[in-house]
Amino acid sequence: MNKLLNQYTFIPFNLFTTQELENAITYNLENCKKQLEDIKPQIISSWENIIEPIHFALYQLNQVWGILGHLLSVSDTRELRDLQKKLQPSISEFYVNLGQNEILYTHYKNIKSNEFPSLNKEQQKVIDNDFRDFFLNGIELTADKKKQFKAIQNNLMELSTQFEQNLLDSTDNYSKYVDLNELKGIPEDILNMYKEMAIKDNKNNLYKITLHMPSYLPIMQYCENRLLREELYYQYSTRASELSENIKLDNTKIIKNILNLRKNKATLLGFNNFSELSLYTKMANSNKQVIDFLYKLVEKFMTKAKADLQELKNFAKDKYQLENLEAYDIAYFSEKLQEEKYSYSNNELKKYFQLPVVLCGLFKLIKQLYNIEFEINDTIPKWHKDVQTYTVLKNKKIIGYLYLDLFARNSKKSGAWMNSAQDKFKHHKAEFLPIAYVVCNFTQPLNNQSSLLTFDDVQTLFHEMGHALHHLLTEISHFAISGTNGVEWDAVELPSQFMEYFAWNYNILSLISKHIDNNNILPLELYNKLLKSRFFQSGLQMLRQLEFAIFDIILHSDFDPDNSDYLELLNSIREKVAVIIPPKYNRFPNSFSHIFAGGYAAGYYSYKWAEVLATDIFSEFDDKNLDKYPELGNKFYQTILSKGGLSSMMDNFKEFMGREPNIDALLKYSGILA
Repeated sequence: MNKLLNQYTFIPFNLFTTQELENAITYNLENCKKQLEDIKPQIISSWENIIEPIHFALYQLNQVWGILGHLLSVSDTRELRDLQKKLQPSISEFYVNLGQNEILYTHYKNIKSNEFPSLNKEQQKVIDNDFRDFFLNGIELTADKKKQFKAIQNNLMELSTQFEQNLLDSTDNYSKYVDLNELKGIPEDILNMYKEMAIKDNKNNLYKITLHMPSYLPIMQYCENRLLREELYYQYSTRASELSENIKLDNTKIIKNILNLRKNKATLLGFNNFSELSLYTKMANSNKQVIDFLYKLVEKFMTKAKADLQELKNFAKDKYQLENLEAYDIAYFSEKLQEEKYSYSNNELKKYFQLPVVLCGLFKLIKQLYNIEFEINDTIPKWHKDVQTYTVLKNKKIIGYLYLDLFARNSKKSGAWMNSAQDKFKHHKAEFLPIAYVVCNFTQPLNNQSSLLTFDDVQTLFHEMGHALHHLLTEISHFAISGTNGVEWDAVELPSQFMEYFAWNYNILSLISKHIDNNNILPLELYNKLLKSRFFQSGLQMLRQLEFAIFDIILHSDFDPDNSDYLELLNSIREKVAVIIPPKYNRFPNSFSHIFAGGYAAGYYSYKWAEVLATDIFSEFDDKNLDKYPELGNKFYQTILSKGGLSSMMDNFKEFMGREPNIDALLKYSGILA
């Protein structure tokens, strides 16, 4: 019996085979097709007759197809890849056919003309979004152009998948075994991790280094061995390129093909370029508005960035006699400078952030803000032994569930993200509660001790939990606009970035800190040092993000993939906005999965756009005592988190703040304004 074809409360991970997953996807795909075939022109056009049955079938298909995508990101296998490759063309073709179905479109127009005013706001918003999607799927195109559009969509899905798989394989393929004397400066807990990895490979007297972030970053940050730093930097920055060790994993042609296909898709739909198409569903109105916004930030942060870099160069030269500061030196000497300037190191700070303690404190903060509780639930099936599972409650009532998969391992995509395991959906046949995945790549716990988080890791966890709260606390009944669904892409980072800023509050740090050796909370003295370092190199960090965002928006607007080189474009942008110029061999675009395998194409600016909104709202919380959090948290919950995609984020923002966004809070929290 196929467990994925029976009604289940939780996805039965590790209880189904790849064949059963294929059967479940195929069954639900065929069911969706049947629903469309059953729609005849003579059937009465109504929400109940037309939209409701199709959306219920789509919900079930999205669920099982999403399981495959999730497993590929956290537990990648050849078998799963083959299944995705086999089914992806059929899935892609179905969704394009859905968006180009003339009979269905006619029913929608009839509903819009007749029943629409009597429907509730959620139903009206779903219909309006569906009309937008009909247009974006080429409903008005000629038969030949519709065929072209289908081919483009299918190719884009295949290429994006290949891009991500090449990057994962390129990351997994590299490893290096070294002696202890090559690792001077590396903290003891990281050395133990390297040693354990080597022992697993029967290299008992050596230490294993990989390109996964918990392994790579400590080398760049702490290792005195400059040659080793240089080698690791080269390997990391040339992943999935013509310079990587396996040329078959080169993403160069894939990037050009993706850019051409996106350009052709936009042209078919009547847009001048892909960025215009991308912005059609976002808060920002035009390329010019986005570029002006980004360059305004460049202007604000350039002086600070130049000063940051000059300070680092002077330090490396005066203290360490280093004449030329290279890209692979930046993290190392930044750590040294921070330690001298503020009298603490990231390694010292890390010892206060044990993952279980951080989680417990984070849950306490969330309860204070939203009256939400997380209870461990070990009955929920998992895909890996490290996964933690929770029941989410509000006023003692179950409102959803949470998976946490927080440790790095092979066959797991790098980075951190939140994704939906199940969208909230109230339907007359059943009610489905929201379920969220939060995935990170923290260092594995060793020797029966807790995993220790860097302060950046802490902020990452807060960030992803912000996304999860947006997904879990929705009060919207229809999955198409519940949680983060239907929220403008350049606003979807608001709740996540908002949560990050609480990590700077000493009351919160007291909740989430406990020293690994003596159980002391973070001392006020160390907190004050951390606070003084808050704006350390904030100019450099901001310009780096702006460089990527400007590259992304121009790449998808004025760039010609056939006659231009994307590396030359990136270099020309760096000349204008960067103060740190990487080596010529750096192939950053080949691993830029946000825009070539994720949802951020012509939308990477969203991080900074949403940060303006997030910092502005957070400024209302910043000077308040914890006893004020429930009132403010409830207001944020009511105006932002609960709304899903029902109304525009600008309307939601103005409901909370009583005005339009202001950039001053972002400048304040970045150290530009006093």
